[in-house]
Amino acid sequence: MMPSRIERPAPGAAARPGARPGGGPGRPGGGTGGAPAGGGFGKGGRGRGGTQGAFGKGGAGRGKQRKSKRAKRQELEQMSAPSIGGVTVPRGNGDTVIRLRRGSSITDFAEKIDANPASLVTVLFHLGEMATATQSLDEETFELLGAELGYKLQIVSPEDEERELLSSFDIDFDAELEAEGDDELQARPPVVTVMGHVDHGKTRLLDAIRNSDVVAGEHGGITQHIGAYQITHEHEGVERDITFIDTPGHEAFTAMRARGAKVTDIAILVVAADDGVMPQTVEALNHAQAANVPIVVAVNKIDKEGANPDKIRGQLTEYGLVPEEYGGDTMFVDVSARQNLHIDDLLEAVLLTADAALDLRANPDKDARGIAIEANLDRGRGSVATVLVQSGTLNIGDTIVAGTAHGRVRAMFDEDGATLTEAGPSRPVQVLGLSSVPRAGDTFFVTSDERTARQIAEKREAADRNAALAKRRKRISLEDFDQAVAEGKIDTLNLILKGDVSGAVEALEDALLKIDVGDDVQLRVIHRGVGAITQNDVNLATVDSAIIIGFNVKPAERVAELAEREGVDMRFYSVIYAAIDDIELALKGMLKPEYEEVQLGTAEVREVFRSSKFGNIAGSIVRSGLIRRNAKARVLRDGKVIGQNLSIDSLKRFKDDATEVREGFECGIGLGSYNDIVEGDIIETFEMREKPRV
Repeated sequence: MMPSRIERPAPGAAARPGARPGGGPGRPGGGTGGAPAGGGFGKGGRGRGGTQGAFGKGGAGRGKQRKSKRAKRQELEQMSAPSIGGVTVPRGNGDTVIRLRRGSSITDFAEKIDANPASLVTVLFHLGEMATATQSLDEETFELLGAELGYKLQIVSPEDEERELLSSFDIDFDAELEAEGDDELQARPPVVTVMGHVDHGKTRLLDAIRNSDVVAGEHGGITQHIGAYQITHEHEGVERDITFIDTPGHEAFTAMRARGAKVTDIAILVVAADDGVMPQTVEALNHAQAANVPIVVAVNKIDKEGANPDKIRGQLTEYGLVPEEYGGDTMFVDVSARQNLHIDDLLEAVLLTADAALDLRANPDKDARGIAIEANLDRGRGSVATVLVQSGTLNIGDTIVAGTAHGRVRAMFDEDGATLTEAGPSRPVQVLGLSSVPRAGDTFFVTSDERTARQIAEKREAADRNAALAKRRKRISLEDFDQAVAEGKIDTLNLILKGDVSGAVEALEDALLKIDVGDDVQLRVIHRGVGAITQNDVNLATVDSAIIIGFNVKPAERVAELAEREGVDMRFYSVIYAAIDDIELALKGMLKPEYEEVQLGTAEVREVFRSSKFGNIAGSIVRSGLIRRNAKARVLRDGKVIGQNLSIDSLKRFKDDATEVREGFECGIGLGSYNDIVEGDIIETFEMREKPRV
């Protein structure tokens, strides 16, 4: 019979031995019409995914479509960017510095490096930390994330943060610190704070000083309390002004220092002649000395029975305050606030100390800058702030920013309740018109318009909120002293010692000061006392980066919470030797390390290979030790050093990269851009190792 249909090979297809009709080699041809496996006329064979069919468009078919430019670019970025934890993120070169504000979030970091915040969240998760994209993170977490991605993270200090914020508004943060011509600077009154032990007569002394004001006496005296006031005293025939900050002593003094405010020029230390040096006296003294403020001692209550001013002088000599009559440089004045004795002599001592030890000058002919001393919310007048002008002149109608508060100065009052139109340097005034209540120690300055003031205040408020949400980093601890010294951040260990009895505190201090740590670092006890650890101790430790040592004592109520919030390290001991051992180990770790050069190995250059891409490659054999990649190196020729401060940039064994090559093996060495290599040269590698202290 004749076949019903003739099977013909597809055009251009050669007949192959063993080919079955209508199918591929060794395979039956499927599909309708018995079409070839490549597609042909029908739907048979392997269809659209088979090999190229009769008309050339079969084969891979739609599975081989051309990619769009966007898809190609994304694929290229994924190939060039590394993958961490299954996500692709851009990496730094290890030296790329990223600056972040306190309390920044992953989103802020992602914007700096042009990355997807979700990818950084995933990377952080693989590093063992869980956080959302908008959550404020602490410095350690950012350092961990930055190290993984090849970035050096820097958390800017509050001063740098403020400087960057103001520079974005074209305001010079350091304007008041700039050197100005002598013709622009004028003398300003000294600013004085009165400190001392409770019941030693601070308040009565301040009242006596007010009553001695030659100007206020003519106008009826003080009519209201504003937290600070200015008096006029006749000195050598000239009327001189003195500004007194009327605060609760060293507590507010240290609180303002903790806010970064340098307010006080001189401190008056009040000591009762019949009572002697008390714990709070020592505490106030330590706070003033830590702030590097000159001290004038007022020995009060000399009119009482049992008063012994000479005893006070002898006691304070032990704390570094040596009277002038003993050959020192501290002025002691015997006064009686109740009997109003020798108050003028005390004011004379303040002015003499200011003239001798300080250069108190400021430029009044510019916009005002200063410090908020205290503030409160008045039901009838709104926010009322007492500010101290430090430079420039504050006028009615000026727009100011004080911390997170802003507004226009609607009215100004002095300590007598009199209305002022302007206030010059060292002048304390009450200001009305702020939008909210600033904190003690907040800086204020005049801006060009209300819109700028509002924006600065809002950004400050957002920065403070983020910083509060972020976990606070410890300021300093015994464990991280070594790193702090290596980074050049600190070279002095500040301690605050508190104990149950004075004898134990003195014994602990004597033992600590006898620790021999060399000349590189110092041990400094900035305060010692008896009793529980208080908030004042934490405030002082906050300001001066100190560590609190408690011997048989514990913190008072809510003090531990404050220390945790401020990042202050507190240590508690019941055995004195344990405290001494811990401090000694920390100090030994603080010592700046000494390094010595240790040779790793040498290699002889046998042949030099020229490469247009990598420069000259030294085909070498290791003669001694080992050659390690990224190690420091030098090149010697005929015993002379011809190449210094080099680095082994590449190291290969045949075509494979190697981390190190040992003695007797051959290798290829690349010295980066250094190409002055010839046969017979010696490549010597070395490293700097820390010398152990004996």
